[in-house]
Amino acid sequence: MNQETIKVGDKTYNIANGSCSLHLSNGETATVAIIIGSNMINDIHKNLSENSTITKYTADGVEEWQRGDLVYTGEVKLKSDFPVRIEQKQTGTDDEGKPVYSNVEALEDVVIVEYRTPNIQDKIQSQAEEIKSLRATVDTLILSGLEG
Repeated sequence: MNQETIKVGDKTYNIANGSCSLHLSNGETATVAIIIGSNMINDIHKNLSENSTITKYTADGVEEWQRGDLVYTGEVKLKSDFPVRIEQKQTGTDDEGKPVYSNVEALEDVVIVEYRTPNIQDKIQSQAEEIKSLRATVDTLILSGLEG
């Protein structure tokens, strides 16, 4: 069964279908349910903390959207037996021996993580880091000019 996914940094995670919109306005928060699978929760947390660009893919693997302006809050909630998709399964046979199918929820363990829009402190920190980087570049250029 096809699964929606998100890509954060270089890592792609299966997510509960329909659990990720992340179309936030200022001051809002949203969650996404990441299927744990073979991933370690600490590794998921580390990757989300270190990477800000999120790309969402449909269950058919088509890129739906990409955002680089959201802040991972660090909120992580473990949920067991969380509904992640609807599957059609054979649940029996009819009087003529033909298979009867029903829609059932597929359940898996997930971590529900939270994102928010950046606040003024996030923007100030980002600008401070950019200024620090620019100063280092200027210092390098000045030193290389003095040596040449």
